Amino acid sequence: MRVRRTLAVLSTIVPLVWAATGCSDSSGGRITATRGLTFAQSISNPVHGKCQAFAPLGVDRVSNHTGIDIVLHKGFGCTDPAGRPSSYLGTTYSASAVISLGLWHSFSTVGWPPPVNPN
Repeated sequence: MRVRRTLAVLSTIVPLVWAATGCSDSSGGRITATRGLTFAQSISNPVHGKCQAFAPLGVDRVSNHTGIDIVLHKGFGCTDPAGRPSSYLGTTYSASAVISLGLWHSFSTVGWPPPVNPN
């Protein structure tokens, strides 16, 4: 009888462990950033809670195709220089930078990723 009980417990726990390892702190989808007509960058499944960098020269247009909102920052390392405010970009929206205020150099996520990939 002891073997059957152990087997029953393992057959219940193993699928739960596999399901838990399939979950992560990434927001499913893609962030697409461009600078003019000459540069394009795509970031797939950005990591939640981590500052993500764009190209060193910055980007002037960003499209959010993820299931989570993001904040675009004018400075490196998710900081904002004085007089250059950050921009909030909701899920499935796009934004263009006001060139006089500078280009975006980084972004961070807001909230929690959805339990299911929106795409």
